Amino acid sequence: MKDLPLPEGYAVSQEGEIKQMGESFGRLGISMGIAVVLLYLSLIPAFRSFFNPAVIMMTIPLALIGVVWGLLIAGKNGCMPAFMGLILLAGVVVNNAILLMDFILKDRDRGASLEEAVINSVRVRTRPILMTAGTTIVGMLPVALEWAVGLERLSPLAVVASGGLLVGTVLTLVYFPILYTLIEELKGFFTKRRSLQ
Repeated sequence: MKDLPLPEGYAVSQEGEIKQMGESFGRLGISMGIAVVLLYLSLIPAFRSFFNPAVIMMTIPLALIGVVWGLLIAGKNGCMPAFMGLILLAGVVVNNAILLMDFILKDRDRGASLEEAVINSVRVRTRPILMTAGTTIVGMLPVALEWAVGLERLSPLAVVASGGLLVGTVLTLVYFPILYTLIEELKGFFTKRRSLQ
């Protein structure tokens, strides 16, 4: 409608529900940004590092793959509850990476090499991570399948959280150790190069 010729002093604008929806999504987008920043800031003192929390935060995009798949398989639309599920997911999916990172750092403090620490963390932490993710997903199934009476409108939230957590958990167990190892090796390479100069 932008090419529609209008008399001087007239304009076309969207009003009603579509305008309210746009405003609501804008506020939720700001909330998502604030949630991610606060999550990062809360991890900095826990790990006493700016670098390790940044690696942990890289697991959030992995969960977005499951979000899209979940919405497509369930036939749900991107709506307000689905966006709220994204905010919920951002806080939940990083727990897996936190468990792996914590074990890696403790193992390296005990004198293990980078490779040994990464392999041990995956071997030891896989079962607790899968149990936690599995129980969360099973707990959300009644809402996702609209079996929970009165909570049918929150079905997209549960679909987003379940799909994102399922795929995010599997991908975190595969890609987080690889990513952490690559970045640590790069850090070591640049540190060694700087010391030689």
